[in-house]
Amino acid sequence: MDRFDSAIVFGAGAVGSYLGARLPLPTVLVARPDHVRRINEDGLRIGGQEEAVVRIPAAEDCPELGPHALVLVGVKLGDLESAAAALAPRLLPDTTVVALANGLRPEAILAEALGRPVSRIIVQLGATLDGPGAVSFWGGGLLMGPGEVEDELARLFSQAGLPVRRCEDLAPSSWRKLAMNCVANPLSLLTGGRNRDLVAPELDHVRQAVVDEVARLAATEGVELPPDTAASIDRALGRSDNLTSMLQDGRQGRSTEIEFMNGWVARRAEELGLEAPTNRMLAELVRIWVRNRPEGS
Repeated sequence: MDRFDSAIVFGAGAVGSYLGARLPLPTVLVARPDHVRRINEDGLRIGGQEEAVVRIPAAEDCPELGPHALVLVGVKLGDLESAAAALAPRLLPDTTVVALANGLRPEAILAEALGRPVSRIIVQLGATLDGPGAVSFWGGGLLMGPGEVEDELARLFSQAGLPVRRCEDLAPSSWRKLAMNCVANPLSLLTGGRNRDLVAPELDHVRQAVVDEVARLAATEGVELPPDTAASIDRALGRSDNLTSMLQDGRQGRSTEIEFMNGWVARRAEELGLEAPTNRMLAELVRIWVRNRPEGS
């Protein structure tokens, strides 16, 4: 018997909506009211590198779960504990919970809040929420560690046509993802550019400094990032038309994840006696941007 027979995406924004629409299982998207209403009326419209309208049910609250359900948690890092409080009464003993959030170990935060094991998928794809009921997909895939749950998740998403990579240790990839986020998210918010726009010569020293600071912190924590990490991040950004989540959040008047990205790097570096001036500067600039958010954002 298959491990999963249904799925819920709790906190279905751009990434969660797209992944839920691709899952080869009966799936419900749990999202904000305007997104839910439009999806239920017109279907989920997918643009970008794909063009499709997917008929998929959506709800404002988590529905009752059946046996063998898969729950993908797509909320931001700062909302993981409130998501756990909303989900906990619905979870059954055999429910599988998977964290999609950024950060080094969102699964640990969610597992502690729920009091049960949580798996993780490192999302390496670009998606934007274009408006209620509409997302754009800009390419990429998923990264998963070892394990029986991960084996089944990899099978599911590979069956759906999404590239899936596996690795024995997620820690180096988690730190690289953190470095990528610390480069792309604040620079995109401050410049208004897409990912490819950030690989500009004028920003070379900024991107390199951000990655160097994250790499020094990772080394202190026992994880060595490859010497070409900054160059590999540049290559990935240069191929992407995606709008970062921080730019989308900023434009829509939502809180940003800066305190879990550059802000966290700066604070953790200080705790360990390291310097992270570029990450500290970018975090402060984002805070200032948010305090003086342009009208209409």
